[in-house]
Amino acid sequence: MADSVSRPRFPFRLLSVAVLTVAAAGASWWYMRPSAVVDCSVLAPLTILATMAAFLIAMVFRQMARHTERLHRWFLTIWLVIAAATLFADFRYVRRYRGLCNSLQQQMEPLKQR
Repeated sequence: MADSVSRPRFPFRLLSVAVLTVAAAGASWWYMRPSAVVDCSVLAPLTILATMAAFLIAMVFRQMARHTERLHRWFLTIWLVIAAATLFADFRYVRRYRGLCNSLQQQMEPLKQR
């Protein structure tokens, strides 16, 4: 019982940021997992996940203003780095394959009209 009193507890808002960040990073990894072909249908969900990562970065900064304890700040810094890496990876993936997918879509347009 003495351990539970001395151990710091994390507020619900900090834990919710952590869960959302892990979910966004996991979903991004799932969409970007290596495969033999480029799936152009994953670009839209990755764009949404990148937007979600940017929103999570804003949430982390807002939480940093509210929580001044050092342990809470380190906890938030970890999730900030993960959300920033998710945003960066999603952006790079979408940017790399957007041109290829657009050119394939333009090549398929004449075939759809027949």
